[in-house]
Amino acid sequence: MTEPLLSVLAEWPGRWRHPGLADALSGGRSGTLDQAAAHVLAGLADPLTTTESVERLLRQGHFELVDEFLAECAADGPTLQDTDPVDAAWIRDVLAAARLDALAKAERDLALLGERAIRAGLDPASPPDGFFDAVNLRTSRASELLDGERETRILPAERSVRERLERRLAELPEDRVDRKAVEDCLSAGEFPAARLLLESTHSEQENGGPAAVPRPPLWDPALGSRLDEILPHYLEGAFADHRLRRFTDVGETGREAVLALNDLVARPEPATAGAFARALGHLLGEDVRFPVVEEAGGFRTAFVGLNDARLPRTSLHRDTGAVLWIADEHTPPPDDLLRPLVWFRTTGTQREPTGRPDGVAVLTATDLLRLFAQPAPGTPAGPATRRVNLLRVLVPQLGIEGISDPDTGVALGRGVPPREGLAWLLDLLAVSAEAVVMDTLHYETGAHPVILPRFLGDLLSRLPSSRTLTLGALAAVRNPRTRDDLRAVLTGPLRLNEGAVLGMAYALHQHVPFRAADLAADMTFFDVPVEFDTETVRLLDVEAALSQLTSHGLLTAQGDTWVTLRSGLGRLLAEEAEKLAGSSLRALLERVEQADAHARVALTDQAITAIGHRNDNRVASILDDLSRLEGSLPPEARGVLDRLRDRASQFRGEHYQDAVAGFLRPAERADLVQAVQEVTTAVQHEYGVQIDVWTSAPEPLHVHAVKVYVKIAVENLLMNAAQALGTVDDDEERRIVVRLRTADRGPEGGEPAPWCNVEVEDSGPGLTEEERAALRVGRTFSRNGSGGSGLALARKLVQECRGTIEILERSPLGGAHLKVWLPRV
Repeated sequence: MTEPLLSVLAEWPGRWRHPGLADALSGGRSGTLDQAAAHVLAGLADPLTTTESVERLLRQGHFELVDEFLAECAADGPTLQDTDPVDAAWIRDVLAAARLDALAKAERDLALLGERAIRAGLDPASPPDGFFDAVNLRTSRASELLDGERETRILPAERSVRERLERRLAELPEDRVDRKAVEDCLSAGEFPAARLLLESTHSEQENGGPAAVPRPPLWDPALGSRLDEILPHYLEGAFADHRLRRFTDVGETGREAVLALNDLVARPEPATAGAFARALGHLLGEDVRFPVVEEAGGFRTAFVGLNDARLPRTSLHRDTGAVLWIADEHTPPPDDLLRPLVWFRTTGTQREPTGRPDGVAVLTATDLLRLFAQPAPGTPAGPATRRVNLLRVLVPQLGIEGISDPDTGVALGRGVPPREGLAWLLDLLAVSAEAVVMDTLHYETGAHPVILPRFLGDLLSRLPSSRTLTLGALAAVRNPRTRDDLRAVLTGPLRLNEGAVLGMAYALHQHVPFRAADLAADMTFFDVPVEFDTETVRLLDVEAALSQLTSHGLLTAQGDTWVTLRSGLGRLLAEEAEKLAGSSLRALLERVEQADAHARVALTDQAITAIGHRNDNRVASILDDLSRLEGSLPPEARGVLDRLRDRASQFRGEHYQDAVAGFLRPAERADLVQAVQEVTTAVQHEYGVQIDVWTSAPEPLHVHAVKVYVKIAVENLLMNAAQALGTVDDDEERRIVVRLRTADRGPEGGEPAPWCNVEVEDSGPGLTEEERAALRVGRTFSRNGSGGSGLALARKLVQECRGTIEILERSPLGGAHLKVWLPRV
C-alpha cells in the first residue's frame, strides 16, 4: 500500500505547497511513507502558498525542482490550475536571475579556492567535473563538489605548508618583533605573506609607527561649535571651568594661533589672513611667510610643514607648500586653484564640514584647536605630533582618487620600510587593519608605488562604515578581473622591448637569477626565425630594458644578474608572462619586417633609377637609328616607323618610375570607365587595331582599387586579344569589343551585391575547350612565345582588388570572351 500512495503523492499538484515533500519526491525518488508524512506535517505546521513554496525552493538553490514545476505549469495541467499564470511568469523571470546570481557566486567561490590553492603551493583549482552543470541545477551539489576539492587537495597541502613554516618560526628568537604577525598570517592561511616575513632580514620597530603618535582628544561640546562660542573660552584671562583647561591651556604657539584666528574673524583682510597662515606654519614647526592674495571673496596663500620622513608622500606635500584657501562657509575655493588644497572656514559650524568640493580638504577651528590640547602625561607632543594629526584630518577627505592617481596620489618608501609606510598610509586614511591584513596586502602588491594605491583604491571603495579592512575585503578583490586590470596598469606603458624582456624573465626564469645574455638566447623558445635574430636582438636592447624594468620596480638587480619579484606582484606578472613575451616579440618582428620592406623599396627605387638611366641611353640610340631609316623607307612604311618610335619611347626611365609609383599608391575610389578608355586608346594606337568600347551603365562606374592594377589587368587582356587578331587572315574582320556593365549579383550567381563587369571579346581564332579548361584552373600557355603570363598576372591583380576573371565560352565575334568582375562602390 505504501508504494501506490507515494506514487500518488509524486503526481499530486498540492505537493508544491510543501517544499520538503516536493524535493523528496523529485527526480523519480520515492523515499519512505514516514518521510513523506513528516514533510506533509512540516508543511501543515508552516503553511505556504504554491508561489511562496516555489520561492523558498529558489532561495535554496533547487533550480531543477523549479524547472519541473514550470514544466508542469506549461502543460496546462492541475499544477497551473493551482497557480496564478502571472505568478508562474514571475517565477520564470526570478529563476533566470537566480541562476545568474548563483553562477556569479560560484565563479567567485572557485576563484577564492584557486587563490587558496596557489597560496598553498598548488596549481590553481580547475572546476570539478560537472561543477557548472550542478550550479545550474542545484547549488548545494556545486558546494559539495567544491568542498570535496577543498578537503581532498587543498587542506592537506595547507597543513603541510603550515607545519614547515611553523618549524621555521620556532627557530627565530623569541623577542623578534614580527613573530605575532607571522603567527597571524599562518592562522589566516596567508602563507606567502608569512614566508615573506620569515625571509625578511629587517624587523620593523613599532615605536616609530602610527601607534607611537597619540591622537588628540575628542572635542568637548561645552566649548561650543561656532567660533563666536568657542573663542571666548580661549581669550579669557582666567579659566572659569577647570575641566576645559586641557583644551584652553594651549601654550605659546597655541596662543599665537588663537589670537591670529580672533583677529581674522574680527577683521578679514590680507594682513590678518597672512598672520593666521604664519601661525599655522609655527604649529607645524615652520617659520615661512607666503604672500596673501585676496580674490573671489576669500584669501589665497599657502603653508608648509605637511611632510615627515616617516610618512607616505601625499599630493599635499608640495615643495611650494599646500594651497590654503581662507574664506567663509559660503565661499568655496575658485575652480582654477591647484588641487588638492585646504579650505579653512571662518564662519559656520566648526564641527563637521559639509559641502566640500572634490579635491578639497576642509580644516575647521575645532580640528585646529584640538591639536593644541594638553596631551596625556608621558606622551609626545610638539610639531611632529601635530603634523601627523593634522594629516589625519585632511587626507581622508581627499577620497579614493586622491590616493590612487598615478601622478598625484600617495607614494611610499621615503626613508621607511614599505610595510611601515603602508601602516602610516592606512592610519592617515582613517582605516584600521590587523597586522595580518597589512602583511598580506604588502605581499600581494609588493608595496609597488603604482599597484598598491590602485589595489587600495579598489579595497577602500568597498569599506564598511566602520572603515575596517579585513581579510574578507582582500578576498573580494582577489579575482581574475582585478588581477587583469592591475597587470594592464603595469605592462600597458612598457615599450615593446621591455614587454618582451619582462615576459621572458617571468616565463622562463622565475625566482632564478639570470643574465642579459640568457634573455637574448630565449627568443628561440618563441619561434623567432633565425634570420631575424640579429636585428631583433638589436631592437630588444636587453640591457636597457632590464635597467628600465628595475627602475619600474618589476625586477630586482643583484650584481650582474637579475631576479623576478618574490611577492604576489611577481606571481601576478608570471600568470601572463608567456603571452606578453610572445606578443611583444611578434610586434618587434613586424618592425624588423617593415624596416626590411622600407629598405627593399629604397633599393628598388635606386635600381629603377639606374635601369631608367641606362634605358634612356638605349632609347635615344634606337630613335637615332630609326631617324636614319626614315629617308630610305617607302611612304607606306611611315606608320610602322611611327609606331616603333612610340614603342621605343615607352622604355624610357620615366615610364618605369611612373609604373612603380602607381603600384605603391594605396587603393582609392577610381572611375572604371575612364581607366578602361585610357588603356584601350594606348593599345589601339600600339597595335593598330579597332577597339569599340560600350557602356550600358546609366551613371559612372566606380571601384575601390589600386588604379594601376585595374589598368594593367585590362591592358593584358586587350594585348592578348590584339595578338590573337594578328593570326587571322588579312581579309577577315579584325575587331575587339569592350563592354562595361553593372550586375546585382557576383560571379556564378553569388550573394546580392553591386558589381562592375568589363567584358573583352575579339574576332580572333578563340580558345579551344582544352585551353579554356587549362586557363580556368590557373595554367598558362602561349602561342607567340611570350610565356603566357599575361592572363595570370591580370587575374592576380584583379584578385588584389577583391575581384575575379571569368573565362567564358566563345564570343559571338568568333574569338575569346573574358569577363572581369570588380566590386562596385
